[in-house]
Amino acid sequence: MTGSPVHIRATARVGADAPKRTGPATLLPRRRPGHLGSLHVVQLLLAEAAIVAILVAFGRNLVVLVVAVALGLLVLVVSLGRQQGRWWLERRVMTWQFQRRRRSRPPSLPEDARLSALQWLAPGLVVDDLAAPDGSQIGVGRDDAGWFAVATLSSSAPMRDDARPPLPLDTLVSALAEADQPGAVVQVVTHSIPAPAHQDTSGQSYRELLHRYGPVGVPVDRVTWFAVRLDAQALAELGADLPEQTAQAPTVVAALLRRLVKALRREGIAAQPLDREGLLDALARSCDLAPPDGSTPVRPREDWNVWYSGRLAHRSYWIRDWPSVAQATALLDWLSTAPAALTSVALVLAPQGGDDVDIRCLTRVAAVPEQLASVCQAVVRGAKLAHAGLFELGGEQGPAAYATAPTGGGPR
Repeated sequence: MTGSPVHIRATARVGADAPKRTGPATLLPRRRPGHLGSLHVVQLLLAEAAIVAILVAFGRNLVVLVVAVALGLLVLVVSLGRQQGRWWLERRVMTWQFQRRRRSRPPSLPEDARLSALQWLAPGLVVDDLAAPDGSQIGVGRDDAGWFAVATLSSSAPMRDDARPPLPLDTLVSALAEADQPGAVVQVVTHSIPAPAHQDTSGQSYRELLHRYGPVGVPVDRVTWFAVRLDAQALAELGADLPEQTAQAPTVVAALLRRLVKALRREGIAAQPLDREGLLDALARSCDLAPPDGSTPVRPREDWNVWYSGRLAHRSYWIRDWPSVAQATALLDWLSTAPAALTSVALVLAPQGGDDVDIRCLTRVAAVPEQLASVCQAVVRGAKLAHAGLFELGGEQGPAAYATAPTGGGPR
């Protein structure tokens, strides 16, 4: 997905041997490659070229000066203009990509109805089993951006009586960082079906509860997955893109997932890696693409601001502005209990070495089409009350739906 909004990084070091800090951990914008602040280097070069051309034209005749000024201003408007929170050039690229996705079809529809539906989101998606050393099977997904494997948190208690502690993100990040595998990230997805509420009062109740920051509502159903993704581009940049090297990528991803599962078990948290069937079930469940009759694939479609799974309309947001670290967990809990048919909160963490961990968080809400607008208004207003800002991913709703499923965050 495009990255014009500033990404966020956490400055807290993870791991038991982390040095003690004198101040609290903070969430700060990070510098993205190829950017100076929010501007891309290409934008700066275009603006500089336009200004130089205008200055040079001052020594020529009036006609040349007028033409140079007109062209220079046009270049400045095109390169530095903004539209609905994005750079104008970026939005043109997004429009082209959106129209291309709308016209595209999966190259071939497999017999598995779940995979057929998912390939409308990721045309190159395949999922295969890989034998683990203990004889179990681990499902490894492969899409155009890389490889991923998924585990689910085990829970033996009913949801309303479940006193399970929150997932220790520092344990996951530490275990992944210690593996020292370039291009590896971990994603945590919380998929919830909130408790039903009356249509006319759901948004108001949500805002009032969020404003009070009282106890978080208990959803009817909730599942937590975590996924490990190995980015194909990162491997290519390291020169590890030869066929014999990429053939080992599924084994590496499966080993990283087992490493994280073992790290959680040492913390007393049980997790189970998913095989191919379990992984396809998780993806179909998260995206609401499970075939109703078990055999006929659901055919989703994407509009600029909405992605439709058939039964529900989905809208995804990126958390652009965060509250304080102390309130961040409460914000994520509240987002997962939004008054929607289902919610998905996906947190992607990428160790960067030293003290930094890149954090990217997307949230997706789904409702019947006629109720989606009111649900989204309640979610956005609730986030504002929590001192957070949500950025609607217009033109990227299809890729965002895939990124908020347990896929390791999709393409970065």
